Amino acid sequence: MNKQKQPTAFDDNIGSNPTRQNRYYVQRVTEQVFVIRERSSLDKEPGTDDRFARAFSIRHDADQYVLSMNEKQRQLDEQYGHWVQSAL
Repeated sequence: MNKQKQPTAFDDNIGSNPTRQNRYYVQRVTEQVFVIRERSSLDKEPGTDDRFARAFSIRHDADQYVLSMNEKQRQLDEQYGHWVQSAL
């Protein structure tokens, strides 16, 4: 049986133009700490300069939050222009 992969916070282009990357992502800090970060720039890879947004102790919760924030960000981008407004 063929199962479709469920989207996660690491899937950068869920439902969007494949050339655009998500603004928010999950960074695993420890076994039980997952941090949500906001990319500082579209041109850069995720890094230590990225803004801290929120922390979670459960990976699933972090993934769901990031998926929601990236969807809100896509809506803002459509309305105001790419990366003009922040969803936070």
